Amino acid sequence: MTFDGLPSSWGFGELKNVGVAVLDCEHKTPPDAGEGHPYIAIPNLVDGRLDLSSVRRITDDQLKEWTRRTQPQGGDIIVTRRARVGDSAVVPAGLWCAIGQNLVILRSDGNRVDQRFLRWATRGRLWMHEVDRLRNVGAVFDSLNVRDIARIRIPLPPRAEQERIACVLDALETKIGSNRQLAGLLEETAATLFRALFVDFVGAEDFEDSELGPIPVGWRVGSLVDLAKFVNGKAFTKYGSGAGRPILRIRELNQGVDRQTLRADLHANDVNVAHADDILFAWSGSLGLYRWPGDEALINQHIFKVIPEGTPQWFVHAWIEEHMDWFRSVAAEKATTMGHIQRRHLAEARVAVPASHALEDADRLVGPIDRHRARLVQESRTLTELRDALLPKLISGEIRVPDTSDVAEVIEPVVA
Repeated sequence: MTFDGLPSSWGFGELKNVGVAVLDCEHKTPPDAGEGHPYIAIPNLVDGRLDLSSVRRITDDQLKEWTRRTQPQGGDIIVTRRARVGDSAVVPAGLWCAIGQNLVILRSDGNRVDQRFLRWATRGRLWMHEVDRLRNVGAVFDSLNVRDIARIRIPLPPRAEQERIACVLDALETKIGSNRQLAGLLEETAATLFRALFVDFVGAEDFEDSELGPIPVGWRVGSLVDLAKFVNGKAFTKYGSGAGRPILRIRELNQGVDRQTLRADLHANDVNVAHADDILFAWSGSLGLYRWPGDEALINQHIFKVIPEGTPQWFVHAWIEEHMDWFRSVAAEKATTMGHIQRRHLAEARVAVPASHALEDADRLVGPIDRHRARLVQESRTLTELRDALLPKLISGEIRVPDTSDVAEVIEPVVA
């Protein structure tokens, strides 16, 4: 994709020549204060937004020190210039934060480039084509110089059309964000009900003792391996290429599938393939528990596919989550090697297995909540695919957004 096919009424230009400032940061990293303001690093940029779930936190004094050169503002675009070069995310309104090393901020003066349009102009194939043109290929990490980022070119529709393009993409993004928020609330609700029905009812502290405590009649003490099969992934990365299904490593579980994801065009047993909403458990390195939201993918080694056996999926997921802090503490004790757990730890992770009628009653309560969460995730995935398909066409002018309130006309391609 190049600038040759832009509509005749459009232009293009380098960021430095169209009123977009490239603002650098302090080239050092503060200690983690454990609480306070977010210190944004490359892993916190996920699908064009900031994921603050595991962000480093800094104090008020550290915030002042690390924002002497640049104070991020709502609507600013953060761009990575090392490793995942060219990745971007927008700063939410009202967020007081600092940006880390190897990140810069793009901020328009508003004369030629609408800041909301800039958010989308820093995404998609045309943007990455420019990033590839200027990237420095390194032995370990690729990089972008700050001066070179200012040389990246973006398309320049008329200002009113920039605003209309941003409105279309912002509307999709708002719906995706609303779904994500509601899905998170439903997940928290299901977790709260699970604890009230199965953990707090028995007494969580008793799980560390030899006896579970006051187990109701018809219930029994079991372990995680009684609830599900834990199937380890295969060493698919050695077959990695640019074609076929994506290979899920821990990286993909945390960041999603992107251009750096390896793929493999080969047959695999279904137990080694992830489908939408499957439970995946990374048991080595950075331990984590996930519901896979993406397309069919190959599961690499160091990741379990968790297959429930006779119990609801939400029930299995919740019991694993209940033991995650203990699993992480076990992995942290292996200081001389990469932290991990072993299968015996799954067998030692004790659970309360209720009588069938009690589990059926709970499933009638929790099951619909969990299924609604899954539907929201699936809808968000569909909307994300629509957004990602529209984005390059809108940014390049292949699809135009006319100045009209006629919905039917808005979604029709307009010939330039």
